[in-house]
Amino acid sequence: RILMKLTITEDAAKWFVSELDLNKGDYIKFFGKVYGPHGGFSIAMEKVEPSRIFHTTEVQGINFYVEKNDAWFFDNADLAITFDEESKEPRYELINR
Repeated sequence: RILMKLTITEDAAKWFVSELDLNKGDYIKFFGKVYGPHGGFSIAMEKVEPSRIFHTTEVQGINFYVEKNDAWFFDNADLAITFDEESKEPRYELINR
């Protein structure tokens, strides 16, 4: 099994820090949520301490991660998060491997 890649641009990370009032060392979890464009699901996030990390990456001092019990949603796909200048919000893209 290939571990997923989780990439977040600096601009996207800055948005999370600003909008969620994050401090260095905080954690942001990404997971699949019912109803959305990705096979009937969408990507959701929340500020919560991890219990069993599947994959993590650190940007701007913030730990962005996916839990092991949410790994199914990212099976055979990588998650890339960029900042959309037009909407002024993060853009989530699942990239099939």
